[in-house]
This record gives sequence, structure tokens and C-alpha cells, in this order.
Amino acid sequence: MNPDLEFFLEKTIGGVAPTSPEIGRVVVEPDYDVAPDTQDADRLGIEFVRILRESKPDKAAMATLEGQEIRIPEFCPLIRKYIRRVTLHADKVEGDWIEVAPPGNWI
Repeated sequence: MNPDLEFFLEKTIGGVAPTSPEIGRVVVEPDYDVAPDTQDADRLGIEFVRILRESKPDKAAMATLEGQEIRIPEFCPLIRKYIRRVTLHADKVEGDWIEVAPPGNWI
């Protein structure tokens, strides 16, 4: 489990601007078995914005407690490397639009 990964992801994708008014927040589950490489940061950010823009928000799924999990495509190798799951939610919360949450949302 790499403790630096959460900080790396927050710094890399935490500043991404909302891509759709329908998406209230995005929860990202890191793959803690991977060590972050700062050289991947720019490309990871680009890939992340791309999958958010290409996602098709499902209002009903996003409104559930589990949210709408989006598939991470093959053409996003860095997201697949660092992130296990990306989930869209309709509700907005105080704080960052993108939340990096440990597996199973242990907090």
C-alpha cells in the first residue's frame, strides 16, 4: 500500500473543473499497489478529463448511494494504472468536486 498515491492523485486530478452540470461529484478509488511517478501527472490529468467528458451521466444511477461507475477504457493506460474505480454522483458535497477515497470508502 503506497501512502503517497492519494496525495499524488489529489494533486494531479483534484483541480479538474466540472465537465457536466449533471455530475455533482466524482469519487476515485486508487490502486494503492502502485507507486506514483510524477512524470505521469500531466498525461494522467489529460486522460482523466477525457473520460469524464466522454462519460454519459445516468441521472438515476448517479442518484443512488453507489453512484454510477464508469468504465475505464483501454486507451487510458495511466488511469488504469493508478485508479481502480471512478464513480459519478449526482449530489454535491462541501469540498472538492473530485474525491480520492480509499477502497470501500474507509475514512
